[in-house]
Amino acid sequence: MHHLSLGIVFMFIASFFFAIMNAFIKILSQTISPVENLFFRSIIMTFFMLLFLAIQKKPIIKKSGGWHKLFFRAFIGGLSMLALFYNIATIPLSIATTFAQSTPLYVLLFSLLFLKERIPFTIIIAGIIGFIGIIFICNPFGQPLAPINIIMGIFSGGGAALALITLRSLKEYFENSFIILFFGLSMSIVGGIIILLPVFFIDNSWHTPNSFEWWIIILMGLSGTIGQHFLTKAYMAAPAGIVAPIDYVKILWGIFMGVYLGDSLPNIETWSGILLILFSGILIALPIFIKDYKRIKNGY
Repeated sequence: MHHLSLGIVFMFIASFFFAIMNAFIKILSQTISPVENLFFRSIIMTFFMLLFLAIQKKPIIKKSGGWHKLFFRAFIGGLSMLALFYNIATIPLSIATTFAQSTPLYVLLFSLLFLKERIPFTIIIAGIIGFIGIIFICNPFGQPLAPINIIMGIFSGGGAALALITLRSLKEYFENSFIILFFGLSMSIVGGIIILLPVFFIDNSWHTPNSFEWWIIILMGLSGTIGQHFLTKAYMAAPAGIVAPIDYVKILWGIFMGVYLGDSLPNIETWSGILLILFSGILIALPIFIKDYKRIKNGY
């Protein structure tokens, strides 16, 4: 039970630091494009992970193979992060965060479609509730979100789900620290290339940061790296079913920090969507939570 408590604490810490990272991105988005934010976020994470691996001095490859999955995870995860950064820059932080936290719904959908897993009927109902929540957030009956924000929001959750599904099979090939390092290095290269290319669908302009912005960039990268570190520790200390639902507290942090940075409070449609997605995510995680808790309680 001691490890269980540690896992819960670690997940709270991870969610807080990821929310801080998103707030820093929101501040930087006033002058820095989403692509440039992705580039700086990735290159700083790469620097910190290189330091960590140098100190750790552990083998980074467990067995041969898995490289194609590693490349796919880096590619789809990076596009998902870019979509999130775009939404953080252009819509309220609470809505951008909620879109990103819809990942379990897409994990459920992809598991059903691609992995042919048998999904309990109650979990399917929970997934339907979650997707209704996404519709409410898009607010089709009031002042709807721009189509590009809806597309980016869906991709930020769906892309992260694909990366998560791929991550499950990568752990037998690579150390987690190397997976994070590879992701950061790949996105540093991809972000740098996108900045140099003529891109029509997203702002990839370059702004040379001033001294204040450099500090925010460093803090953004540091908070993201700390969040990733404690996320890994959480999943190492306790079963996924116990710690995963706690990550939804990130939505509440997103609302609080968004309002602090100048966003208006969510309207009734947005609140309804947020609550439906929260309810859906907890409902999806509840059977796993109960199973893991009973297993730990019985000493298995």
